[in-house]
Amino acid sequence: MDIIGLMATDLNLIGKLIYNVLYKWVNAWAGGTLLGAFSITVILFTVFLKAATSPFDVWQKVITRKNAKIMEVMKPQLDKITKQCGNNRELLMQKQRALYKQHKYSTFASCLPMLITLAIFIVVFSGFNSAVRFHNSKSFDDLSASYTAAYQAKTQEFIAEGKAAEQDGVLVPTEGYTAAGLKEEQIAAAEKAVLDNYKPERFLLTANIFMPDTWSSPVPSADVFSNTGIGKLGIKDVDANEYNKVMRPLIAKYNYSQSGKKTWNGYLILPILAFILNLLSTKLNKPPEQPQMIGQTEEQKKAQAAQTKMLTYLMPVMMTVFTFLYSTAFALYMFMNSFITTMFNLVYNIVAKKKDAKEKDYILSTTIKK
Repeated sequence: MDIIGLMATDLNLIGKLIYNVLYKWVNAWAGGTLLGAFSITVILFTVFLKAATSPFDVWQKVITRKNAKIMEVMKPQLDKITKQCGNNRELLMQKQRALYKQHKYSTFASCLPMLITLAIFIVVFSGFNSAVRFHNSKSFDDLSASYTAAYQAKTQEFIAEGKAAEQDGVLVPTEGYTAAGLKEEQIAAAEKAVLDNYKPERFLLTANIFMPDTWSSPVPSADVFSNTGIGKLGIKDVDANEYNKVMRPLIAKYNYSQSGKKTWNGYLILPILAFILNLLSTKLNKPPEQPQMIGQTEEQKKAQAAQTKMLTYLMPVMMTVFTFLYSTAFALYMFMNSFITTMFNLVYNIVAKKKDAKEKDYILSTTIKK
């Protein structure tokens, strides 16, 4: 069973924060805007989350920079003891540990950012999917109620106008009317009510922010809506026939053009931008050089370097895959998160380089004076 299948339909803690608190507040003043209320909710949530985690970001940068400087100092010594110890793995390990302790080098700190990023990713991913699933479930319930109310109102209208009579709960047409004709009018009235009450949450060129920014349909099919699996909503206890009956006018209007051609919900803009920014952020957030494992051959060292490089790019690729499979709301979060992180890394790197230059100038000046 995949991640979506493990999540309940009800909102989890982060989902409640996003949907019941932030979205409700934004909806009170941002309805009908170009971006849409939920888009603004996602943007604000991302900004608030980054602000809350900014002390950690700074702390992480400081430790990473400190480790990089320590590694720069230790590198000649590590190479020296590696040559001295030869194939004596136990002695090499002892000397490496002593050197790490002497210079206070933290091997855990170098992988901590990835672990924290992954933890936040999982929590936020769960929260967004919970909110998206809840919105789709609530939206369908509201539209189903509108459909039923309009259908019943039309029934009462027929009875009041003498077009039909109700016998044992069944609508029986009077002379001059047919059951098929009356039912057609009832369905037309019910479908009009669905169209009138449907309020799509757009995001710029994306038709529905609660569906992926891809070639997926703006209105989910019964299969996507009720089944579990990658890219599906997994909303239980929904009859497929009832869903198709209620959502038919929306599917016809939003999922197909006038010529009958299937329409896309989005144009892959956010997933592509999120990938580019994630990649750029990874480049700007380059970790310090890692020491080779004890007793490695040259081929093993090259393999380790290749593996490290692959793992560096694994996170951006993995997150991009998720933006393709899940909602535009999540893709928007990934884009905003990557944008803020990239800007932070860019500014920090500029400041750090200036600080390093000043430190080198100071060391050089004191050396000359001596």
